[in-house]
Amino acid sequence: MAETLLIVFIICILLGMPISIAMGVGALGAAMVYPALNPIIIPTRFVGLLSDSYLLLSAPLFILAGNIAAHGGVARVIIDLATALVGRFRGGLAYVNVVDSMAFGGISGSAVADVSALGTFLIPQMVRKGYDLDFATALTISTAVVAPIIPPSIIAVIFAWMADQSVAAMFAAGIIPGLLVGLGMAVPVFFIAKKRNYPREKPPTLPEFMRVLVKALPALMIPVIIMGGIMFGVFTPTEAAAVAVVYSLVVTPIFYREPAWRDLPRIFADSARLSGVIGMIIGFVGAFGWVLTYSKFPIKVAEAISSVAPHWSLFILMIIALYLVLGTFLTPSEIILVTVPVLLPVAVAAGVHPIHFGMVCVIASAIGHITPPVGLCLFVGMAISGLSMEKLVVPLLPFLAAIVVTLIIVAMLPEVTLFLPRLLGFTQ
Repeated sequence: MAETLLIVFIICILLGMPISIAMGVGALGAAMVYPALNPIIIPTRFVGLLSDSYLLLSAPLFILAGNIAAHGGVARVIIDLATALVGRFRGGLAYVNVVDSMAFGGISGSAVADVSALGTFLIPQMVRKGYDLDFATALTISTAVVAPIIPPSIIAVIFAWMADQSVAAMFAAGIIPGLLVGLGMAVPVFFIAKKRNYPREKPPTLPEFMRVLVKALPALMIPVIIMGGIMFGVFTPTEAAAVAVVYSLVVTPIFYREPAWRDLPRIFADSARLSGVIGMIIGFVGAFGWVLTYSKFPIKVAEAISSVAPHWSLFILMIIALYLVLGTFLTPSEIILVTVPVLLPVAVAAGVHPIHFGMVCVIASAIGHITPPVGLCLFVGMAISGLSMEKLVVPLLPFLAAIVVTLIIVAMLPEVTLFLPRLLGFTQ
């Protein structure tokens, strides 16, 4: 049964069919071949999976809040604040790029939104100040990986739903790893900026810094409201996402004069389009995963992995390698949805904490945003800079290496991930 499902799935992919549709066709093919399965179950699983989770509603709301913020002048004030903080160092705008992604990621939760909002301003600005175009583009693409790690993270919401874990625990677990990934990318920036003698920015006076900080405070309140509300039990993740949407709609036009009311229909349409794609993937994955589970495929995989990787650390390294390969042709949400139902039971049996495993999966899958040939952030960066993929691969390597090394550190030291969730009482 599982063999039929996977064969049909692979054939559909080779024929150029989208991954989500291929999963649905594979599930339907297996259900039609084996009498034990009723094909009517496939659409039932598709609809039931999407209509039975209040938590999943937070994903499109976080997407909408991030899009409103991206078009509402938030990116610009965050860039100004980051410049005031770290612009004075050698290669100051490169450090600004890193800090911006960490701050804006805490608002949008989307790597693509991060590149789109920050890259359109930062890449031309860095080039005007004397930075190489390929360096500025590669850095902007790479720093966007932080956005799905630092809360609120759409990928973390999807994992929490798939694994039946606390969203608050996943969000808390992402704070320290997200900061470490940002610091890790600052290492190659330091050496490259020193070697190429990139410029520094003029340090602000105290009144100038206070003016920039005050202007940025309304934008910085978005992640504070989201995280504070969830962690202190004021509202659920879905309610927090709804509050973030309302706050963004009210605050950004008042303080930043953006977005214009005429832009809102396009923002809502773009958010609905992306949410629809994610919803379709989730629906088809539900049918795909149900057939796999029915065929006892996860049990077979668990037995095979256990025989090859008896210790949890070796198992985690195998998962990282698998995710890096999958990230070259699948989106992060697809990777999480396809693999978690199969691998999570194996991870738990190997002694890996579900939250720790989840954060490793989130970071490893997020790397797929920047790896060729289908990295979404890579394509956005190419569109902004006009550079081809071939010209960006080599400049990406130092930052990709920094992210992978940080990921391995996080994977091998569970307390890096689990410290805050345990401290805040979200997990044991």
